[in-house]
Amino acid sequence: MIRLCSISDPIRQAAQLRRWRCGRIVMQSGRLLEIQHRLLCGNVSVAQVWWQAKYGRSDDDLLWLDYHQPIGMPAFLTLDYIRSGTRAGYKTLLGACRVLDEIARIRNAQAIVAHVTNSQISDRLLHRLGWEQHQQQWKGRHWIRRFYDGHPTFNLGRYVTA
Repeated sequence: MIRLCSISDPIRQAAQLRRWRCGRIVMQSGRLLEIQHRLLCGNVSVAQVWWQAKYGRSDDDLLWLDYHQPIGMPAFLTLDYIRSGTRAGYKTLLGACRVLDEIARIRNAQAIVAHVTNSQISDRLLHRLGWEQHQQQWKGRHWIRRFYDGHPTFNLGRYVTA
């Protein structure tokens, strides 16, 4: 994926963020470092996810969360990929999810969808983060975070270093 530019405050730079179809949220130690504008969305295979989970996990506290808006579906965002170092904790993951929720609010998305392939991400954790099982007749673990009744409010300032 090609990185075009980045922002560090999704609240103040919402107008710019609203125009981006693909992005990467970069968190470290529970704080937002940047949201990168990406030219293309990530195309990650199940084999790549398995390999990186088993052998390619870095020994840092960085977390990347890739997302995109599917073409022709402005009401949805897709969570494509999460990469976390071995020292990235729950606060960092929670912060990345909150930033993604804020991006969904800024873009007026009604839902975020994800296909979860890593078995270390438990159903219990996904439920705790507000996700629901989706398309259970399909093969795999499909999840959705709905905003049909409005977007949640939370203090994003605790994750943003501005």
